[in-house]
Amino acid sequence: MTRGRPRDPDLEHRVHDAVLEVYWETGWAGFTLDAVARRARVGRAALYSRWSSKATLLVEALEVRSPLPVPVDTGSVRGDLVELARQLVDGYTGPAGLVTLRAALEARVHPDLLAGLTDTLNTSRLLAAREIVRRGVARGELPAATPTTLLLELVTGAVLSHVLFAPGGARADPGYAERVVDAALRATSPRESG
Repeated sequence: MTRGRPRDPDLEHRVHDAVLEVYWETGWAGFTLDAVARRARVGRAALYSRWSSKATLLVEALEVRSPLPVPVDTGSVRGDLVELARQLVDGYTGPAGLVTLRAALEARVHPDLLAGLTDTLNTSRLLAAREIVRRGVARGELPAATPTTLLLELVTGAVLSHVLFAPGGARADPGYAERVVDAALRATSPRESG
């Protein structure tokens, strides 16, 4: 016979939803474990027993819900980069993506508190994106001297700017990802001398 309350299978889902809602509404300054517990309808003891700090809870929720690219291999570097751009548009225009952007900005003000967040998110995105370029070089689609970081910054930076400054149109323009990738590939291809 087991004692105590049965484990709530929906607890983490509710808590992650509450994290995104509370953080979006209050930012880092107003984000507390107590506020998350109230929003998630979870006892404070249950929350405090699973997460040691609000930073740990925020990082976990964003790791679970953030717009991290799903590994993609379409068979071409252009196809891979277009799919990456589409995934980022979809991810950043959703609630978790918007919270991720806010947290990334606040991490500049609170680097000690949110360092784990930026490290985790940046590392996973960077590895997925660099693999696309590595495969393109291996297949002979890109020269070995391709400026990987610049190419990826052109694609991801353009997507981020588009999401932030054209929020209504970010998903509405089906050709956007292709145009961004084509421009980035042209900008980073070696120039013919002559």
